[in-house]
Amino acid sequence: MNITNLPEDNKMLNIKNFLLDPLSVIIKLAIIGNKPIGTKLLIQNNVIYFQEPGVFQAVCRIFFNSNRSDLQYMYNPIQLACQHFLSKDFIQKTPRIKNLFLCAQNGLKKLMETYKNCSIITLCLNYYLAIITNYVEQKFNDNIFYKDGMTNLYSVDITNALYGQWSDEKIKLVLDIISFLMKDTLASTTVKSLENIMENIDQATQVILTSV
Repeated sequence: MNITNLPEDNKMLNIKNFLLDPLSVIIKLAIIGNKPIGTKLLIQNNVIYFQEPGVFQAVCRIFFNSNRSDLQYMYNPIQLACQHFLSKDFIQKTPRIKNLFLCAQNGLKKLMETYKNCSIITLCLNYYLAIITNYVEQKFNDNIFYKDGMTNLYSVDITNALYGQWSDEKIKLVLDIISFLMKDTLASTTVKSLENIMENIDQATQVILTSV
């Protein structure tokens, strides 16, 4: 991909619809880690949705014009989430935040199983895994991330607004649920609770990103 251009696909005209809230991406990856293999992601109007395996998955993906190349839109949000929420200061204030990113890595591994027959997608997901590892292990190697055509769309004003919707109380609630998920007790019920919480965040994200 030419990093001086926007991603080359048929959604270029509506590229701002694929801007995502960084922490929401991490949480959605943590959720998919508790979904069955074969679950795919749909990005629609600044929100990641889940499409679980079944007879209607292919039909839905055709209807929404979704394909595996949508995974590229998680690249910048993952980096931004790591930079902000896995900074030394944030980890010191909220040590449990690492657990969320570890669960997100499990989600990436689950997606690797889903796309194991596509080497390019697997390579992409491994790259995302490495970005998170770089921050979880506090190596902070800046050479891992390379700017692409969408990087500049995540302006300081936009990212600050997206970070700002995450109060300490909301983050604590998410991390409490993640703690239950890591114990694997009633995972299906617990992950549904997390999905319900994310519905309100998704709506707030859409308001922020449609106003820019």
